[in-house]
Amino acid sequence: MKIDKDKQLQLLQNLTGPSSSKAKSDASQTAAQGAAGTTADKVELSGWKDQVASLKEKIKALPDVDEDKVASTQQAITSGTYNANGQMVARSILKSQLLDEIF
Repeated sequence: MKIDKDKQLQLLQNLTGPSSSKAKSDASQTAAQGAAGTTADKVELSGWKDQVASLKEKIKALPDVDEDKVASTQQAITSGTYNANGQMVARSILKSQLLDEIF
């Protein structure tokens, strides 16, 4: 089965959806180059890479310890109003252990 350049372009547009105008323009350029007889392969990663990198930077900027939470917990312990729920503590420990094993 032979697929011509127009069908390839249409298939690419259908797969990428209406929100990917850059892919459409790249595909149009590729189709035009193919029609002219010069083809160039090109690979582009999605914008997710930039978003993931940005989120990683934001996470790195966060402090390891929530000082406000530590201060409020210390105050509650000192004043005798801190109430530790055993089930919640056990759940947190198990959750932390499972996450450590996974990652």
